[in-house]
Amino acid sequence: MPIYEFTCKACDHEFEELLRSMSGAQKVTCPSCGSKTPQRKLSVFAAQQGYTQPTPSGGCGRCGDVNGPCGM
Repeated sequence: MPIYEFTCKACDHEFEELLRSMSGAQKVTCPSCGSKTPQRKLSVFAAQQGYTQPTPSGGCGRCGDVNGPCGM
């Protein structure tokens, strides 16, 4: 189930809700003031760009042998 982020229009409180679908968002209430008019926010996620797995010196590390079947 995805987690959706909301901002309450009444008190500006930001919160998250675990919902089965977006149709369930119509039933979401603000945990701070009880308002039934939250606005869904665009979620931001983190992604690592350019990360590479470090390789052991002298080989690829797949077989554990420095001079394995690939010749590395």
